[in-house]
Amino acid sequence: MLLPIPKQITVISPHLDDAVFSCGCLLAESQDALVITVFAGVPDPEMKAPAWDIATGFSSGYQAVLARREEDAESMRRLGARGAWLSFWDSQYGRNYQTTDLVPALKTILEQRGGIVLMPMGLVHPDHLLTSNACLVVREAFLLAQQYIEDGNTDHPINWFVYEECIYRRVPGLVHTRLAAWKQAGLGMCAIKFPTSSLRKKAYAVGAYESQLPQFGAAKRADMSLPERYWRLDTEQPLHR
Repeated sequence: MLLPIPKQITVISPHLDDAVFSCGCLLAESQDALVITVFAGVPDPEMKAPAWDIATGFSSGYQAVLARREEDAESMRRLGARGAWLSFWDSQYGRNYQTTDLVPALKTILEQRGGIVLMPMGLVHPDHLLTSNACLVVREAFLLAQQYIEDGNTDHPINWFVYEECIYRRVPGLVHTRLAAWKQAGLGMCAIKFPTSSLRKKAYAVGAYESQLPQFGAAKRADMSLPERYWRLDTEQPLHR
């Protein structure tokens, strides 16, 4: 199904790069695009750098996240989008969160903004899965609240979409497995396309993440240039667990 480019979108990004890698063309073409990055919190300065940060040239997680925030801000500028950083730490810094920890912050922003929300499918990485599950909880809370409002009208209605995370989506079977699990849980999905044509602008925005890109390798970087893939969530029925 082909849908027009939404004038306003909100993309939920697990890390400081995922939204641009996976939705950069759509972000470039929406008139009002906001990226909410969940795991953008700055760890303590005295914390030793984990292996990924060392590989990307940093001596501490504190230094790494501050640098990646600068990269993310530049990427948003190149796309003409806005960014919002939540304070949760990337899992590599040793803090363990539950789905319910993420829900209040996401709910507060989304209920004020409404419109089109794009959430990650939740592939492979634990932070991606946690973000995806938190979005489903927020979605269900909104749907349940609408049942108590006459005619289901709200000041800021939300339409939910899912994006397949670039890099991880190429692993055989991952997307199929996630879709099958959601279908079994009673969540309807419909593959959709947006008529985007801003690959060059997306590539320019991807290039802002200078500390990350060399670590992904040629095959994974090539995936960032392939068509973005989206799914529409069934808006009629909340997810039952």
